[in-house]
Amino acid sequence: MRPYKNRVLMVCLVLVLAFTAVFLKLDDMMIQNQDTATARASSRSTKTLTVTGMRGTIYDVNMTPLAYDRLSYNVTFYRDPSLSSEEDRKNYTRSILKTIQLVESNGKSTITEFWLQKDEDGVWRFTTNSTSETVNATRESQWRSNFYLTNTPEEELFDALLEKYLIVDVLREEIIEEQGEQAAASLTDDEIVEQYEDMIVKILAVWQASRMNNYNSTPVAIAYDVGFETVSEIEARSMELDGMSAEESSTRIYPQGRTAAHAVGYVGRINTQSDMEEYTAKGYPSDALVGVSGIEKSMEDQLSPYVSYRQGERVVEIDTRGKIVREISYTAPVDGNSVVLTIDSELQDVMREALQDVINDINYQQRVVMSGERWQRNNASELARYEDMGHEVQLADSGAMIAMDPNSGRVLGYVSLPDYDLSLFNGGSIESGAWAEIINDENNPLFDRVISAKDAPGSTFKLCTALAALASGNLGKDERISDGGYYTQTDTANPAKCWTSYPERHQNQTVVEGLSNSCNYFFYKVSNRMGAQVINEWAAALGLTSLTNIELPGEATSFVGNQDALYDPDVAIENQMTSKPTVVATALRSLINRIGEERNIEYDEERVDEVVKKLMDIAVSYDTRAEWNAPIREVLVYDLNLPVQYISSNYLGNTVASYISDLYWTPNETIMLGIGQSITQITPIAAARYVSAIANGGTVYDAQIIDKIIAPDGTVILDKEPVVANQIETDPEFFELIQQGMENVTSVENDGTAAEQFKNAKYPVAAKTGTSQRTEIDVENNSWLVCYAPAEDPKIAVVVYIQNGYAGARSASAAIETITYYLDNYGGYESTTAMDEFSVAD
Repeated sequence: MRPYKNRVLMVCLVLVLAFTAVFLKLDDMMIQNQDTATARASSRSTKTLTVTGMRGTIYDVNMTPLAYDRLSYNVTFYRDPSLSSEEDRKNYTRSILKTIQLVESNGKSTITEFWLQKDEDGVWRFTTNSTSETVNATRESQWRSNFYLTNTPEEELFDALLEKYLIVDVLREEIIEEQGEQAAASLTDDEIVEQYEDMIVKILAVWQASRMNNYNSTPVAIAYDVGFETVSEIEARSMELDGMSAEESSTRIYPQGRTAAHAVGYVGRINTQSDMEEYTAKGYPSDALVGVSGIEKSMEDQLSPYVSYRQGERVVEIDTRGKIVREISYTAPVDGNSVVLTIDSELQDVMREALQDVINDINYQQRVVMSGERWQRNNASELARYEDMGHEVQLADSGAMIAMDPNSGRVLGYVSLPDYDLSLFNGGSIESGAWAEIINDENNPLFDRVISAKDAPGSTFKLCTALAALASGNLGKDERISDGGYYTQTDTANPAKCWTSYPERHQNQTVVEGLSNSCNYFFYKVSNRMGAQVINEWAAALGLTSLTNIELPGEATSFVGNQDALYDPDVAIENQMTSKPTVVATALRSLINRIGEERNIEYDEERVDEVVKKLMDIAVSYDTRAEWNAPIREVLVYDLNLPVQYISSNYLGNTVASYISDLYWTPNETIMLGIGQSITQITPIAAARYVSAIANGGTVYDAQIIDKIIAPDGTVILDKEPVVANQIETDPEFFELIQQGMENVTSVENDGTAAEQFKNAKYPVAAKTGTSQRTEIDVENNSWLVCYAPAEDPKIAVVVYIQNGYAGARSASAAIETITYYLDNYGGYESTTAMDEFSVAD
């Protein structure tokens, strides 16, 4: 038994020793792994990343996409705040350089915005290119603080950044790698900076984006919409490219090019301090794309995925190289809502081509006319004056056309020329060369002439004058007025007359013939009867003195001539409706300064401004001009200390009176108002609403370019209904008479003023032309045309406006093409079924 027991004891002892050894080894491993685990934990951190969805799509009425987001990838840079040693900064600079080279090798570019720029003396100066000094100062202060260069002189900032981020050292390493040590040794630091200046700016642009995002501790995008080859290389070289990642994003696409460019608008980066504060308060990141113009701007809150309540969240663990190790949680974002417009892209293209063709045709006709000896002879004195001033005769090269449903105010087509190619803004940015070409174009393609251009409406305003005269009882339905040649009731010295040289053709006219003949004499007479106030009241009723409320930014308010529009003493001179007060004020200041020079008196600027204001106010403070003499003399004597004898001998009273008379509304202004001249200015969109009200018998609608707003899941959030701005209550026959006059304008049988242009129109059109005078040179006149069709059952109203378009009837072909296309296809514009590949639910 004893040998057996000894063997058992020996086995137990061996087992005890073995287990002891195992436990000791495990304990040692735990200690070692604890150190490793601790090191690993310290090299990782948890980050909450904001996730945004896609911007909403903008569709035309047939659900054809005009602007949409597609999936894309951005290169981002994240600098770990704990890695701030010199070697860390050098590694990051090396990574930035390699990434720039990688992105560019695949045909894309990295961000380039850098707020130091070299001046003509070669000194790097701070500039953010903002027009606001306050914005520049604020940005510079923040920039200096974030770069820890608060007290560094401006001229030393660039060199300080080169040193801080060891940029020359990194570039020298690059030269050694590419060209060898001998090539690198042959270059001084200054020579490297000079040769690689463009690359240095790109590197510093990335550092700037990172530092300006310093307090957010989140990655910044440094290259947008890169290809898959760039994404794969970024991931494959992740150990080499510290801080770099490729992240899923979206890119804005404008697939229709120039179609409805001004209505759709485009997106861009936030570029003002006030906008930055407004958007960041809503949760937007500093590099967000926001609407800059058009629907993109006006419907920003609906389209944007950046609004805080639409944003998602991603909680991740990242290492010190900025790489995501694992995802802890994810909350999906919500895409922006989509907007469906009332316009049809195919009709848009027809209208754009038609308007461009008619502008080109008018321009050609103007050049032919100007080449004639008779025209040159008749305009010789004015042409000589133009030459002295260095002015050129302005010919047709811009315009606007709008089509509207007269029974709802829905905008069917919307064209402003010249326009621009929206696809240049794909991705939310535009190449500097293309941008320079657009903004340096003297015809200003970015200017939306449909809603922002204001001009005298010419004879198209006679529709308003006719309604005002009939409805106010100043013109009978059957009353007849004959053209008497010169109208001397308001001015005997320089009386106005009708446009025709054959007044005998304008005899015994009712309002119908007055309109179809566009007889100025007829409307002089009825306007003088009514007075400006009555005309203004009916113009307001027709929507010509208020906004149309179209859902677009930048709409200008039309106005109709009256004393307050000419000069309102309660409004600052620079804020008056027309330029006349500014011209008068300038003339008066010049006169006062000249007097001071003659009499060796130095008037301070504030005193001169006070005197100018007092003199201008005299024009609107008395019932007749005969009452001006005494107050003018009083101001000159007591405010300028001028002797009475000096005033009399220099005819100063008469001189001042002649200046301020331009601010005084006269009966002559009233008759000019009645034919759409004087100071009246309306927008094309206001003209469209106005002619629509005439066509439908007195319902003034708000202009509407938005049809629906649709949620990402396809739910219709808003289905817009027509909005009635005013319902005109008057005898329906008044509208019928005006409509008959417009029908006669295009009638060959009635020898209408536009009969020749409309004689071959497929559908009966009711129209009114307008030729508003801009200068003494006839080819510089504006061309207006307002019309609707079919005349007996209006379904479309069209307005054509061409600046310097020579004459109103010359615009007819554009309107005819638009009406023909629309009515030929009428009924095909109501479908709102989304095409599969662009489903809003998707």
